Amino acid sequence: RSAGGRPDGHKHKIESEADSSARFVSKTAMCDLIPIGIDLGSLHARLAVGTPTENASGGGNDLTDTVTLPSIISNAQGSRFTLALVGDDGDGNEGSSRYIFGDAARRALVREKKPTIYKEPTNLVRELVNSNSSLEERDEEKSNRSSAFFSHLADLACDASSAHHSKLRSVVGVPVGSTYEQKNELVSSVNLGIREALSRRDSETGNKTKKGDVEFSVLAVLLEPAAVCIAHGLTEKKLSTIDLASQTESTSPSWKNVLVIDFGASGLTCTHLTRPSDTSTLLQVVNTKCDATCSGNEIISTLTKHCASMFERKTKVSGVLDSSKARHKLEMACETAVRTLSRAPTTTVSIDGLYEGMDMNVPLSQPRFQMLLSGILRKAEALLQSFVEESEVGFDVVLTSGNVSDMPSANNLIRTKLFPNAHAGRNDVPSDEAVAIGCARHAAAILSCDTHKKDSLVNKGDCPCPSTRTAKACPSTIGVCRLEKGKESSPEVDEFLSKSTIPFISVGEPLPALNTRKITYQNGDDTWLSNSVLAIVQQKNGTCKMVGKIDDIPANAKDIEITLGLSIAGKLSVAVDGGDCVAL
Repeated sequence: RSAGGRPDGHKHKIESEADSSARFVSKTAMCDLIPIGIDLGSLHARLAVGTPTENASGGGNDLTDTVTLPSIISNAQGSRFTLALVGDDGDGNEGSSRYIFGDAARRALVREKKPTIYKEPTNLVRELVNSNSSLEERDEEKSNRSSAFFSHLADLACDASSAHHSKLRSVVGVPVGSTYEQKNELVSSVNLGIREALSRRDSETGNKTKKGDVEFSVLAVLLEPAAVCIAHGLTEKKLSTIDLASQTESTSPSWKNVLVIDFGASGLTCTHLTRPSDTSTLLQVVNTKCDATCSGNEIISTLTKHCASMFERKTKVSGVLDSSKARHKLEMACETAVRTLSRAPTTTVSIDGLYEGMDMNVPLSQPRFQMLLSGILRKAEALLQSFVEESEVGFDVVLTSGNVSDMPSANNLIRTKLFPNAHAGRNDVPSDEAVAIGCARHAAAILSCDTHKKDSLVNKGDCPCPSTRTAKACPSTIGVCRLEKGKESSPEVDEFLSKSTIPFISVGEPLPALNTRKITYQNGDDTWLSNSVLAIVQQKNGTCKMVGKIDDIPANAKDIEITLGLSIAGKLSVAVDGGDCVAL
């Protein structure tokens, strides 16, 4: 069958036993929807906004990614993160306007002399979502608080992107081990928050938006380790070139096993991810391990106790940490000091009127800070070493996320002492922003494929909820092998195919699958293609079968681009040099 497509008018002949032909779906035109990535951490929330892009193959290898990253959205105070805390404004307002968020909510806790967020994190948004998901009947007050926070984030996203609320499409990161109920509650809170923001904007402008325009505002939920891998471009398909002379690809080095280290406020979490084959973009979680005692909260607590001890020794007072107001002030100052020590060798923890009208000024150097954290870092090192021993594999890539990973001592432990030879991913992806960037990239990929209204959510009551689907896996390997003309029927052809076939679609890849490769033969002369037949081979249970072949290749062709696609129904299609697809 003819499957033409080269600009010079050449036609390549593809032969098979079937006569039916099929055409791949053409690339969808760009839409005006805005992809948003939401990282709801245990302490802070981050928001990234991207641009829908064509999901096309790019050059480079599996460990090189040059795609422009999404932008992190700053809040009204200019910070690239927002404290995920909800409080009451105290003015008796109705609706979402009666809530305050972030640092304003924390200052309200100081004024009201309530316990700090480290002692009682009940008003943190993640705690609201998780606790509400475990109740038989939803607590409306908790639901209203969490949705009001996401309404606030939606306003920030619209201001940054100059878009209407109905155009926002988000992917939300969730921790490994999150239950369906927790994911459901999180998606419901985000959807309700965007609806509230849209209703408020419509009431201000006098416009009216259809309900269906925001029904699918959440495209998907994404595990945080997977989001980190996406942020570093590990799942991007690269247009590789196969040299049939050496049976190798130009995409090496590649990766098989990834270790994602999340060193954040709630603890240290190690996650081992892998993929079925070198050409697959499917991520599989193999193992995960967490230690809550190695956390950013524990670091703040350690530094808070140190500063309080130095202040009491100098002023001859006691009971500083028994005062909720003084503890609030000290914890906020210590958080700022920890962030400063990630970039500077020294800092000073200064607070005016900390306790009984007395000021505090405690100098802190990097060596002193590392000495205070030595116990936590020893626990972290032991956890990482035991996790690597249990995994029994070598990690090709080691990625980090979380605030603590940016600290020099933690970074040296991971990069220099434990994993000096592992690839570190993109150096322009900050560890604390990796989850938000990965979620935004995933949202952009979904929008570019025009699947944002297909099967991602199911209606449950009045709010869309996440759905799970069982994906069919490819039962065999589909590849390409070069044969000299006239040898297709020789007795040794099966043995040759089993040794020389280069896989395009591997066993275990989720269906539908689509892969494009460029074929060359560097050891041949300029006429190697015209003297060859490219066999399309199926390998299954140790046997090989030639299901099709490409011949009549022009004599002046030095390379050829082949696209193989396998549908969920098991139909194999092939296209040559961007031409029409033929079903085999």
